[in-house]
Amino acid sequence: MSEYAINTGDVVKLAQPYRPNDWATQQPTDWPGFEYGLVAEFEDDDHVSLFLYDRDGQLFVSRQNPARSLLVPTMVDFSFDQLERYEALIDVGTFWDGL
Repeated sequence: MSEYAINTGDVVKLAQPYRPNDWATQQPTDWPGFEYGLVAEFEDDDHVSLFLYDRDGQLFVSRQNPARSLLVPTMVDFSFDQLERYEALIDVGTFWDGL
């Protein structure tokens, strides 16, 4: 990953799509996986937690116990070298591609 500042709310692209087995088996065979992440929090100097989504906008969620509870967006941890810059959130509330 190149040198740049990353902030909470920025959108990043995963270098390799995240394909959890339980999700991949429920998707079409050509489903690429979760390719994008919204920065949720920083774990330390080398890791970040992301809310993941795929190119169709489907958010990665997991069912919390008990089984009938609400679906909750799930954060997944990644190291910075597993990410590529995609979009940065700027103070006017607009996303800009390629910043």
